[in-house]
Formats: sequence, structure tokens, C-alpha cells
Amino acid sequence: MNCVLCKSQLIHGEANHIFDSGSQIVIIKNVPAMVCHQCGEYYLDNETAIKIEKIVDELLKNKSEITIANYSEIAA
Repeated sequence: MNCVLCKSQLIHGEANHIFDSGSQIVIIKNVPAMVCHQCGEYYLDNETAIKIEKIVDELLKNKSEITIANYSEIAA
């Protein structure tokens, strides 16, 4: 699989996913992803993307302006 942006090869790795709702920011660290070794763009598989959506929804409930979480600790 190749990167959509730069066409370079993707490798298994981890990425930091950032969600900005406008009033809150959620950062989820160490998310398993396919990462472009050239430009850093990352791609999530469907299962991980669904988990990320659920995690973000839960973390937004705490009303903190910025929330940082580690994927491996909350995606059980």
C-alpha cells in the first residue's frame, strides 16, 4: 500500500491522532496505523477508526479544553 499524498510506501507503526472540535482538543497517542515513512501521513484501519470515534466521544464528555490519552491504555 502506498501513501495517497506522496506515493511512498507505508509501514506499520503508531501515530498521534488529534481531534479538534473547535472548543476542545483530544489527542490520542500511540494509535496503531499505517504510516508513510516519507511524509508522515497515517491511515487507520476501519476497526481502529471506529474505536477512535468512540474514545473521542467519551473523552469529549469531560469538558476539558485539552485531553491527552494513550490508545493502548483505553482501547481494550
